[in-house]
Amino acid sequence: MSKSEFLEDTIISEKVNHLNPAFYNFLSQMADSIADEIRNPLAGIAGTISILKEDLKDHIDSDKLKTIDSCIKRIDSFIEDLYLLTRPINPSFIKIHFNSFIEQVIKQYFMTHSAQYQFQAVETEIYIWADLILLQNAIVNVLDNAIDAIKSDGEINIYFEFTELYNRNAITMVIEDSGIGIEKNVFKKLFTPFFTTKHDGRGLGLVIARNYIMLHKGEICLESKVNLGTKVNITLLKLPGRE
Repeated sequence: MSKSEFLEDTIISEKVNHLNPAFYNFLSQMADSIADEIRNPLAGIAGTISILKEDLKDHIDSDKLKTIDSCIKRIDSFIEDLYLLTRPINPSFIKIHFNSFIEQVIKQYFMTHSAQYQFQAVETEIYIWADLILLQNAIVNVLDNAIDAIKSDGEINIYFEFTELYNRNAITMVIEDSGIGIEKNVFKKLFTPFFTTKHDGRGLGLVIARNYIMLHKGEICLESKVNLGTKVNITLLKLPGRE
């Protein structure tokens, strides 16, 4: 499959799976306006807090200022996610060696995250069209959810299956955790923007991951059983041979 063929297929997929372009543009402009209205005064508050830290460091409990700082960072992070969710994305696709890419992503992720995991590498040489940054972000978002689910005593298994997608050869990356699983009433809302069951969550991780996978003309689907764990399948089209 050539790059032009892949891009044409992606455009067709976007017409089916994404919002009406005019409405999407309106939503993007509205989100930008709201974000700016929040961020501008937020910057003023952050600056004032920074000054107060110095002026009142001997007269006020520093933990209270740290709490305000934490809230400001949370709001700022939410604004960044809002931008990611609503701004148009222009992927930069290149042909990548899937095996090396995945091994590097997994290695880097677990260097900074303490968790038990098993990784079964793909033995067959596989190439795909991908935007490196978007695909890595999608995988990391799924891994973050798995880490949250297993707490401190669970395990994450990562392996691969050969399958088909749109009547073409594909590769599925399976990320399976032994965590708490997902209740049925929560499961159906997983891809709803801003829906979360986490105290410090923003409810955009899976939404963004799905959007990025769809841009690759791929699919992401979940299976879960309460108290047994969750399995996430990320399926991507693979290039035949070494074209």
